[in-house]
Amino acid sequence: MEDVAYQTVTLQVGIALIGGALLYWGLGIESGKSAFYGGMVATINGLSLLRKVRAAEKAAKTFPAKALGILISGVINRFILVLVLFGIAFGVLHLSAVPALAVFAFSQLAYGWGLRRSYKDLL
Repeated sequence: MEDVAYQTVTLQVGIALIGGALLYWGLGIESGKSAFYGGMVATINGLSLLRKVRAAEKAAKTFPAKALGILISGVINRFILVLVLFGIAFGVLHLSAVPALAVFAFSQLAYGWGLRRSYKDLL
C-alpha cells in the first residue's frame, strides 16, 4: 500500500503543477498561483494522512485502541490544517478562491481514485 500511496501523492503534485500551469496560461498569474496552492494543500493533506496511517499501523501491533485514537486525531488535525492553510491563502495571501478550491478538490479526488486499489483488500 505504501508504494501506491506515494505514487498517488506524486500524482497530486502533478495535478497541482498542471492545474497551476493551465490556469496561469488561460487566466493569468493570480489564478495559476491560487490553483497551485490549492493542489499543494491537497498534497500536504495526503502526506499527513500517510504519516498517521503509518503511526496507527505500528501502534495496532501492541495496542489497537491507541491506533484508533491516532486515526481519529489525524482526521481532526487534517481538517484543522486544511482550514488554516486556506485561511492563510484567502486572508493573508489574498489568493483567488475558485481556482484554489477547484484544484484542491480535483487533487483530493485523484487521491481517493489512486488508493482505490489498496482498499479492495479491505472489502
